[in-house]
Amino acid sequence: MQKNSTMEKSRLKKFILKSSVFRKISLEIIKNRFKKKHNITFEKSTVLGFSCVFEGGNYFGNNTLVTGSNFGYGTYVSDNSGIKKAFVGRYTSIGPEVKIIFGRHPSHTYVSTHPAFFSTRKQAGFSFTEKQLFKEFPDTKDSKGKYTTVIGSDVWIGARVSIMDGVKIGDGAIVAAGAVVVKDVAPFSIVGGVPAKHIKYRFNQDQIDFLVNLKWWEKDLNWIKKHSRYFSDIEYLIKICSNG
Repeated sequence: MQKNSTMEKSRLKKFILKSSVFRKISLEIIKNRFKKKHNITFEKSTVLGFSCVFEGGNYFGNNTLVTGSNFGYGTYVSDNSGIKKAFVGRYTSIGPEVKIIFGRHPSHTYVSTHPAFFSTRKQAGFSFTEKQLFKEFPDTKDSKGKYTTVIGSDVWIGARVSIMDGVKIGDGAIVAAGAVVVKDVAPFSIVGGVPAKHIKYRFNQDQIDFLVNLKWWEKDLNWIKKHSRYFSDIEYLIKICSNG
């Protein structure tokens, strides 16, 4: 019975995806449901995938594309950004024109970078190989095996940042505007440049250890509201939490 129900849902989804009219209507229905249930704001030009997950309190700006991704509470995505197959934590700020870049081409040993010589996917409509010779896409990075890119909680990603698929950006990190992130970013570090390189840490090691253990973004809203007045001074927050 359950198998038949799953098959019916799969057929219905395929039918909807093939029809631009039904797809548009369905997405608007889904948007409205999320708006009411989770207090989410979608600008009119937001393009939303069917398999996105939202914790609530989110905002998605004009011309944003979000597909196959998970967005934690309070996270927002600014105009003209594209977030695909990513797990994004809570209270993360994503600036305008931020993109996750999919697919890789060989840059060493291989004579050509054209996929016809290493891929069976026929991106240009043909292929010279009968088996996959190069790993184009990374493995999933999250514990559930769904997402290939992970962006932590309390992360700030500046405007026009490009993130290579398969990267993990740690909690509390900052990525400077215009950076190209090609490798993992440590928690509470600041990176920038092309390719992005470590600039400095936001706090000293003791302060970082405190925040890593505290994980304030996992606290309930009452705790956050009560302690938000101390967020302007890390040392004061440490003192308050130490005193109970």
